[in-house]
Amino acid sequence: MNPKKMSLAAALLCLATFTSASFAATSALNNPRGLAVDAKGNLYVANALGGANGTGNILVYSPSYVQLQKKTITQNINLPSAVAVDPFGNLWVANDGASNGGVNGSIAEYTAGVQTTSGIITNGIAEPIAIAIDGSDNIWVENNFGNITAYASTAVAFAPPTTLVQTLTPPLPLGGLAIVGTDVLAFASNGNTYLTPTVPALLSGSFQNYYYQDAGGVLAGAAGNKLYFTDAYGTVWATQPNGSAEYFTNTFYVPAGMATDSARGRVYISSGFGNSIYVYNMTNGLLLHVIQ
Repeated sequence: MNPKKMSLAAALLCLATFTSASFAATSALNNPRGLAVDAKGNLYVANALGGANGTGNILVYSPSYVQLQKKTITQNINLPSAVAVDPFGNLWVANDGASNGGVNGSIAEYTAGVQTTSGIITNGIAEPIAIAIDGSDNIWVENNFGNITAYASTAVAFAPPTTLVQTLTPPLPLGGLAIVGTDVLAFASNGNTYLTPTVPALLSGSFQNYYYQDAGGVLAGAAGNKLYFTDAYGTVWATQPNGSAEYFTNTFYVPAGMATDSARGRVYISSGFGNSIYVYNMTNGLLLHVIQ
């Protein structure tokens, strides 16, 4: 064989090997749902149908949008719908499918990517679709568009907040959840977005009716007591210091999850049907990047 042809064949083989290895090094987005950002700017994605067995996984991306394959979480994951980071940096995952002993789903805690044995919630969990954690480390879960359950640590100091202490039943249907600041719960209810202090809601199950009309969708809190939320048409709004809400951007797709990175000025929104995550400039709503 001609030596030049042999060199070309070898080069193509090397390229094919390198390409295969590159694709093998990452997992595909497959119906990404809930999103969360940690203190380092890493993005966590509830990849509902990802993985070889189709039961889903949690993907992790660096602040430079590089997928950190070694940090992918698969342990006891089944149809993950939402993720949240608590004040101590632990990741909590809402599983819509049977998992961790819960036939109707579960909430599970992960520290450094490894599931803890004490951070499992199944009581009151029924196909969860959203999760939020306030500044006092109380966990709020929206179950199958039907109710909101609240969990706190009532046993010993620093124990995971796994005890069911309250069930809220706002007008149906429900949608996303978010924490504004450290002690205000935002939730979508009956086509609107409500804001209520967490303490009375936690203690008595009552909530105030301060709300934004025609805006019941996915939500995410941000620094400065700010809230980003969507309406049924994919329009994103942002609250202002005077309490009003102003237009932020239009997604032109159905948002499935949202998270903010105030330190880097980003708003992340997932498109479940589009298998993509869109990154917007927090200041002007312009598109910065698309993760696919």
